[in-house]
Amino acid sequence: MHLVDKMQPRPSLLKRPPIQEPSRAPKGTKNGTGRHLAAALLFPLCVASVHADDEAAADTTASHLQLSGFGTVGLSHAHSNRDWLFARELTQVGASGNTSARVDSRLGLQMNWAPAERWETVLQLVLRQRAKNAGVDEAVEWAFVGYQISPDLQLRLGRTSPDIFLQADVRNVGYALPWARPNIEFYGWMPINSLDGADLSYIWRTEHADWTAKVQLGNGMNTIQALRADDSLRIHNRNTTVFTLSREAGPWLIKASYARADIHVRPNANLRQLQQRLQQIAALPVPTVAEQAQTLSDDLYPQGLTQYASLGLQYQSGIWFGSAEASHVDMATGLSGGWRGYASVGRRWQRLSAFLIAGLSRANREPLTAPLSWAPALAPIIGPQAAAAATGLGVAATEAANSARFEQSSLGLGLRYDFAPRTALKLQVDQVSTRANGAAAWRNGSAEPGRTQVYSATLDFIF
Repeated sequence: MHLVDKMQPRPSLLKRPPIQEPSRAPKGTKNGTGRHLAAALLFPLCVASVHADDEAAADTTASHLQLSGFGTVGLSHAHSNRDWLFARELTQVGASGNTSARVDSRLGLQMNWAPAERWETVLQLVLRQRAKNAGVDEAVEWAFVGYQISPDLQLRLGRTSPDIFLQADVRNVGYALPWARPNIEFYGWMPINSLDGADLSYIWRTEHADWTAKVQLGNGMNTIQALRADDSLRIHNRNTTVFTLSREAGPWLIKASYARADIHVRPNANLRQLQQRLQQIAALPVPTVAEQAQTLSDDLYPQGLTQYASLGLQYQSGIWFGSAEASHVDMATGLSGGWRGYASVGRRWQRLSAFLIAGLSRANREPLTAPLSWAPALAPIIGPQAAAAATGLGVAATEAANSARFEQSSLGLGLRYDFAPRTALKLQVDQVSTRANGAAAWRNGSAEPGRTQVYSATLDFIF
């Protein structure tokens, strides 16, 4: 059961389970580097509370404060047949060279305060590399007040995480994951990290399983990086609705999610200027050119209704662990929509774990074709020189629209060594193959296909 998703249905919200090392979990238990490790170690990370040495007193204390944190010190090196630089996700600038200590490194701080029985407030800050021009407020990942309406029903108001995949609440917490980072094909494109609004969770239990249903309503704002152009965009998700249903039985967890939102992107100056010129071309009395110019204008960046559906499956035992997720994103405009998924399996030997992970991302739409035929069609109306300039503008717009396409596959191998309490060292190597016009995940990416090896070392810890 997820402490990150709900307060436990018991008289006091202040009691927390003791820390249990994942590497020492016996076969058949529910501990490990997946959901039960997250539940046992995260939010509030099960760090000893300020009154942990007197649990009975904690149950009767009206006001209770817990401070905890997590962090990762990471180093990555990318070797590519292109001049591309590695990025973990679209909400960060990415590496400035082949080797980077900034892509995976992060520090999280969290405060849990229970002012009274049934009430809890949570504030979580995550310091990490973000996109250019990202606001300071984006470092606040969680800021909510929770109220336990009944043992099975919980309400939260404020900023939370959109609960749309298995690692929704722990994607920044390296210690809770078996890998160096969440799979990039599945998680790296996701621009929405937080949701401001309300959510309601309902838990019920049957003879063989625990069920959780959740609905979330709200709005959000994040800054994403246009990695090819090395510039940033502000993306607003309005009227967002998220539905989640999960079933947990023994070592198995299955989770289905659906979300819809009205996406509004605030373009930068270059995109605004490009779009204005395309609109001027679309107003010319040449139907074929006008239609193509309007399509390019619409597809420069995503706008309008966006729908997301995903299904995840996770297994955790004392020895074996694995997970798989698949999703489909449909967007009204733009070329970012598509199918994404990954699968991972691993095994533990005391403090040592080994894993294999594979990911795949495919775009819904084919790349746009550069409008090289514009010049002869427009020359009789605006003249040869202006027609050539319009054609160049169309080519630039095509490249900008195609730069949002995310098409690649990866295969990774790694080791995790829990050499000290609450500390883990991970080594991972990934082979990534990127299709033509599919390099949205790479800083300075280009239209050509590419192959890249990414070598990663991370030191993850909680406190």
